[in-house]
This record gives sequence, C-alpha cells and structure tokens, in this order.
Amino acid sequence: MTQTSERIQKINRLKSDVYREYGFYYYVPMAEAYTVQVPVTVGCSYDKCLFCYLNQGRKFRELTLDEISGHVENLRVINEGRNSKRFLLAGGNPFVLSTEKLLKISEVIRSKFPECEYISAFSRADDITRKTPAELRSLHEAGYDRLCIGIESGSDEVLAFQNKGVTRSMNLQAMKMLDDAGMSYSVYIMLGLGGHDMSDSHVNETASLLNMSKPFELTVVTLVIFKGAGLIERIKSHEFRRMHPLDAFKEGRKLLSLLEIPTIWDATHKTNIYPLKGRIPEHKEKLLGRIDDVIAEIESTNLKQYELKRWRKWGTE
Repeated sequence: MTQTSERIQKINRLKSDVYREYGFYYYVPMAEAYTVQVPVTVGCSYDKCLFCYLNQGRKFRELTLDEISGHVENLRVINEGRNSKRFLLAGGNPFVLSTEKLLKISEVIRSKFPECEYISAFSRADDITRKTPAELRSLHEAGYDRLCIGIESGSDEVLAFQNKGVTRSMNLQAMKMLDDAGMSYSVYIMLGLGGHDMSDSHVNETASLLNMSKPFELTVVTLVIFKGAGLIERIKSHEFRRMHPLDAFKEGRKLLSLLEIPTIWDATHKTNIYPLKGRIPEHKEKLLGRIDDVIAEIESTNLKQYELKRWRKWGTE
C-alpha cells in the first residue's frame, strides 16, 4: 500500500469518527458549504418546528470541550497542508451555547488553526437575543461572524402556525443586535411555508422584514414535506393547503420584486424548481426576467414530469 493510499484511508477513518454522530447526512448553511465543519452540538435545542425534520429525531446534545478538542485535533490532521481559514460549528443551532463555551471553542480552534479568519454557525433568533450586546461583541472579537439565521418567514401568522417559537419582532431584534455587534449574517427564507391560505401574508411581511435588515445573503428554499415532520398531520386534516411547486416559485418572484436591500439572492437550493443566483439590486431585473421565462416554459410543458426528473437526480448531485 502506498503512502498516499494509507493517508486517504486514515483521513476517511478520521472523518468517520468526527462526523459519526450526525448520521447519513447533516445540513450546513449554503453560504458556508466549503468551511471546515467542527462538531459542537448534535440536533436542535428547540426541534418543534412543524415543517422541519432535518435532525432526524436526534435528541439535542452539547459535546464536551474534551470531545470538541479531540475533533479539532483530528480536523487538523484531515486538513494538513491546506490553508484552512473558514470554520463552521456543526449542529442545528450551535449558537445556543453559552458565551463562555463559545469563547472556549474559539480558543480551541485557533490554537490548532491560527490561520482561522472566522467561525460561523446556524442560529435561531432567540439564541442571539438571549445574549447581551457585550457578549455578542466579545464573540465577534473572538472570530464569530457570518452567522446563518433561519428566519423562514416575516409573518407572525406563519411563524405561529409552523410553531417556529419566535416572532417577527424577535427576528428583527436578533438581526439588529448582530448589526450593532459588527457581525454579518445570512438568512434562510422558505417559499410555500404559509401554504395557499397565508401566502400573501408570508410574502408581504417577509419582504417588509428583510427590507429593514442587512443580510449579506438570502438563501431561498422551497418547503418540502419530510417524512416525520409534524406538518404532515396538518396537511391530512386540511388545516394546511400546500402550494404547487410552480406557485411557490411564483411566490419567490413576488418576494424578489418587493426587496429593496443590497444583498445576494441565492435560490440555487435543490428544493427550488429552478436554480437562480444574483446580486440585488444589480441583477434584480435580470433575475425577474429569467423567472418569467422559466414560468412560461414550465406552464407550456408537463410540470409533473419535470419534477420527477429533477428529484431523481437529487441523490446523484
């Protein structure tokens, strides 16, 4: 066996050990897809959103500092020879951890990766608002930046129905607190989350919320009904009328048309029926024009066959 193949086997074993607790897959923010991912939590501390089953029923757990240090040591070996500057705390919402622990995690990462430029993480709005302005500033000074917030909707009606556990005002407060701390952030927005009945509220209130904020990127996804998600029961009882994929796509067009902030519109996620990405306002009209072209194209073909072909490719891309 050559040294190269031995190293590859060693790295694969280390990766398996580092990410073993996350199962077959785990989700990372699209804006941070190419970061070094450091396990610090498993699952989500809230885990009550009706639409979500990303954590596959895993009970929330904080890793100990010893466990985290061990993983960082392995990641140093895995990334040997690379200039690893960008880091992500893995887990559903690692920013829920105490400020003290987050600061210690930063120390651990920087001790092994002195080239580290920033540390990102998924966060709920209430993970942020529970921290003081001074704590957020100290975390930013320790390297925390580019947080990813699952806003999903700016409508209190939609947030309450989906049992999100936060309100529109809490989402706005969280973003304002990050602005004041000098910390940048991206946000997730979910098309179709209000179904047919709450679509107008979902789009209009989300647009107005975003227009009061400063995310460097909007990650736009479309609602998918996961097996195991609590929303399934609301669909069966007809309390929730899910949107046709094309209607959700049109919802995205309306949302984009209402946005007035400078940011990146990233709708390349596989849940969307067509991938689009561009900077607004610079590319806004081009994006809207392309959306109109796609709508016209799909309406003239068989959407069912289009969707079946697209989803068959999910696991191969």
